[in-house]
Amino acid sequence: MSTDTVKKSRGRPASSEAKRSERPKRIPMSGNRLRMSIEDDDKDPAFHYAWINDQKDLIFRAKRAGYEHVTKAEIPSWGVTDVDSATGADSLVSMSVSKGGVIAYLMKQPIEYHEEDLKAKDAFAKSRVADLTKELNSGKDGTYGDFEIK
Repeated sequence: MSTDTVKKSRGRPASSEAKRSERPKRIPMSGNRLRMSIEDDDKDPAFHYAWINDQKDLIFRAKRAGYEHVTKAEIPSWGVTDVDSATGADSLVSMSVSKGGVIAYLMKQPIEYHEEDLKAKDAFAKSRVADLTKELNSGKDGTYGDFEIK
């Protein structure tokens, strides 16, 4: 009767390279970290994403502007509970952003609405610049009075 002995080795199995690609992305403990960043692969390109604080009426205004809450099921990289994640069993992506208890929620808006908002903001800024540089006082380009050095 022969007895086969199997030597058990410690450490990673020989096929660890194949399994390494299946692991979630490692986030180092040191160095710069962006607490409120979401992986680009997790974002739907049809939407603009923004963190909106739950204070005053910001969430209400965001919803009226076409924003909707992002759920944890939509963002796989947010599924790992860590010190930055919100407490509680809710399904919305959120985090505490101040010592005063302010919670920010990740919200998304269809990209068409976001582009419309950017155009409106740009038009408003251009009108303000035009007001500041409009011609006054018979074509002196916004100047008035006289100044002469002798």
